[in-house]
Amino acid sequence: MFALTLALTFLPAAAPKLNPRQVAEGYLAAALAGKPDDAVKFAEAGKSPAKPESVMKFKELIGADAIALPTVLFSDKNGYALAVSNAIKLPKALPDGTDRGCLLFTLKKTKDGVWLIKDIDLRSADEAAMRVKEAKKAHDDAKEIAETKS
Repeated sequence: MFALTLALTFLPAAAPKLNPRQVAEGYLAAALAGKPDDAVKFAEAGKSPAKPESVMKFKELIGADAIALPTVLFSDKNGYALAVSNAIKLPKALPDGTDRGCLLFTLKKTKDGVWLIKDIDLRSADEAAMRVKEAKKAHDDAKEIAETKS
């Protein structure tokens, strides 16, 4: 009995699950640092953000070293989260002429309680604000996660 108690005492604690802000910030930091293998760990398998080539295109498109996510909203009940960046200026306009906007990270919670990035979009600041408002209305338990202090 003593041996079992001793063995259980020294087992490493399970790694804590990351919240949606930590996942979005982790993906963003790894992608902008040019570390696609690290970034894809934060994304849902089979989706575009989980492909190393998509991560590298994202880095090239954004052309920044760091981006803040002032708004992260999540619903535990529905397994939905939305992280929104400040408006950013792209180094090169998109084919449709868009050269600025907000990044919107859509996250989902797996059955194991792990948050993963499902999709990333670039939208106007007005549309981003509208999406946040719609998410608050659609998810009655929606809560915001404050920005990480550095």
